Amino acid sequence: MTDGARVAAIDVRYAYPDGDREALAGASLEVAAGEVHAILGGNGAGKTTLLRLIAGLRDPDGGRIEIGEHAEGSGTPVVGYAPENPKNGFFAESVEKEVAFFPSNRGLDVDARVAAALDAIGIGHLRDRMPLSLSGGEQRMVSIASVLAGDPAVLALDEPTTHLHRHGERELGAVLTDLDRTVVLSTHDADFAFEYADSVSVLREGSVAAAGDPRDVLADLELLAGAGIRAPGIVEWADRRGLDRVPASIDAAADLEVD
Repeated sequence: MTDGARVAAIDVRYAYPDGDREALAGASLEVAAGEVHAILGGNGAGKTTLLRLIAGLRDPDGGRIEIGEHAEGSGTPVVGYAPENPKNGFFAESVEKEVAFFPSNRGLDVDARVAAALDAIGIGHLRDRMPLSLSGGEQRMVSIASVLAGDPAVLALDEPTTHLHRHGERELGAVLTDLDRTVVLSTHDADFAFEYADSVSVLREGSVAAAGDPRDVLADLELLAGAGIRAPGIVEWADRRGLDRVPASIDAAADLEVD
């Protein structure tokens, strides 16, 4: 049984007051409880806006957001949001105090939640460090731990692979897939989404152009080109070899090469 919650956006519309067009123009998606879902799109496609609506940081101009089985509001499952730039959320003088804020604000067992979050993310050794003194990748992990410590049903992560090298991406992917939570993330990194997401959606001009299994959606080179997304390397590899089905992983591709 998962502690995550279903997430749905139903015909969501949103326009910024000073904008000349809608950032979201009838976007719809559904994420099952416990899934890792990646929202992909080119610059200006609306992925960060949609993520912020899911997190409850803004209200849609039309349509609705559902967290759990009901429209978002009081009594619905909690969503925790981590911004693209972790520095925008930091204020405490130590990682431990930073991670303690969310559970304290929710009236949870702070010591237990901080210990669990630091252990889950693998950053217990950073407990006494100043968040702003850390590397970009370490700051990213602290930001996610700060969200996880609040025991949300849904983690909303904006471009979580920013500032991470390949090893850091693998560590993050392993963490996200092991969490007993729903994770919705916005990203331009189709390789990361292909490898670690259970489902994906592709935004184009404010609406969802396609959604489903990463091996199906991210194998559509015409779709990705039209949405301004660089295809995953493994998809390009399979296309060059004329394969009917993209391998599930780099390891699977290596096995094919050996055979």
